[in-house]
Amino acid sequence: MADPTAVAREINMADHLRQVVAEIAAQTARPAGVVVNGDLATDGSPPTAGAYRHLAQLLDPLTKRGMPIHLTMGNCDRRRLFAETLTAMLPGTPPVAGRLVNVLQTERANLFLLDSLYNTERTVTEGDLGMNQIEWLKRALDQHAEKPAIVICHHNVNQPEAKSGTAQEGGLRDGAALVDVLRPRKHVKAFIFGHTHEWRRWELDGIHFINLPTTAYIFDPDEPRGWVDVRLEKRGMSLMLESLDKTHPKHGKKLVLRWRKE
Repeated sequence: MADPTAVAREINMADHLRQVVAEIAAQTARPAGVVVNGDLATDGSPPTAGAYRHLAQLLDPLTKRGMPIHLTMGNCDRRRLFAETLTAMLPGTPPVAGRLVNVLQTERANLFLLDSLYNTERTVTEGDLGMNQIEWLKRALDQHAEKPAIVICHHNVNQPEAKSGTAQEGGLRDGAALVDVLRPRKHVKAFIFGHTHEWRRWELDGIHFINLPTTAYIFDPDEPRGWVDVRLEKRGMSLMLESLDKTHPKHGKKLVLRWRKE
């Protein structure tokens, strides 16, 4: 929120983000980049330009250390307000009209950042990519098939067996169409998302589905809040949970994932 003292669910979200930023900035080896995967501001009033300016201030220590920061849109965001307020943080000319998408090429994998915000007037739980974005993703994946592909999106693909209602039916309305794009392209190795505020993982045809925890806004008090340190390897990647509560049983636990065969 724009107000640095604002509290939601008994948590000062700015304080949590400030702690996350401090921990990332203190890393001995400077991270190659940082991704904040949607819900950059809350829907409290609704989001204001001041909220996005406050976000930029909180992230500034990372910017000063030369870390690229990549931001995606979540269901609580307002795309136009974000774009008008934080013009320096926008990707290059978006290849999909009206959506903030991007391809980040790294030595060991290509990252495809999607934009699943579809209702720009009010906050709703569900997300939607739209056929234009799905067709773009299909082409972009085919054009960058030389390396493993990791797709990053705020919203989840609905999982009926999940424990939370958000994970069951609050994700992508066109999630099935997305999965149809990912499954046959064997260089697609992982789909990383947030939205449900849970830290969990499963596989579908060898694709790793990775649910990031929240930084601050808690649904389930038993879930960790914090950030995830990702290391790309030649045949996979590792993810270590850095919980803000260092006594949390999941803090410091590492997931080591191996890529499916092509």
